[in-house]
Amino acid sequence: MPAITILSSIYQKVAPIFPPGLATSLAAAYIGEGKYFSAWRHEFIGTLLMIGLTFSPGKWIGQNSIAVAWTAHACGVIAADKIGGGPHVNPAVTCSMYSLGKCSYTEAFVRIMGAMGGGLVAFPLYKLVADTFQLTPLGGPEFDPTGDEEGIHAAFSESVAVVLLLILIYTVNWELNFGKFHYWIKQTMTALGIRYIIQTFPRAGPSINPMLATTVRLLCVNSMLSF
Repeated sequence: MPAITILSSIYQKVAPIFPPGLATSLAAAYIGEGKYFSAWRHEFIGTLLMIGLTFSPGKWIGQNSIAVAWTAHACGVIAADKIGGGPHVNPAVTCSMYSLGKCSYTEAFVRIMGAMGGGLVAFPLYKLVADTFQLTPLGGPEFDPTGDEEGIHAAFSESVAVVLLLILIYTVNWELNFGKFHYWIKQTMTALGIRYIIQTFPRAGPSINPMLATTVRLLCVNSMLSF
């Protein structure tokens, strides 16, 4: 049984540094003989970029200036979308797209798993960057139970925020047309809208993205992350 012993030894060494759930995310990339691999890749890379470029404003960039932080956040949203290939990077958006018939069930599943994988890698990666260069940790969605032990108000706040986010996304993408500069204008409006929603509905962290809240919780439970 030498092979089993070797595999067991490798697993014991790799498991502590391998984010829980990442293997499942990777496996999902090849569903349907890899038909949706590009969608998975866009979500994975887009999520890595989105977290790094939109969580750093206020922590690494513009700590003392709201204007700089908001501008950096807007640039981060645009860059993550452009470089990542137009990913959803949000399971709430993906589920909404599926319900509207914009993608199949399988594609929706693969996209969600790609985003989850990106989140599971991104938070430990950026924590390592913060620790290495002595930067402020990026943190994650944090629910404050003070006066809301059952989370009712937080859940309502998060629900309203997600609905407003989806209305914003679909309005600027499908209902408005800004001509030659449509992409840049609608992405800027989306970025500013997201920032405004985050500031207006803070009760649940905020997250307005199930992937962020879920991956942070998984990593904290498994002691790979702490705030």
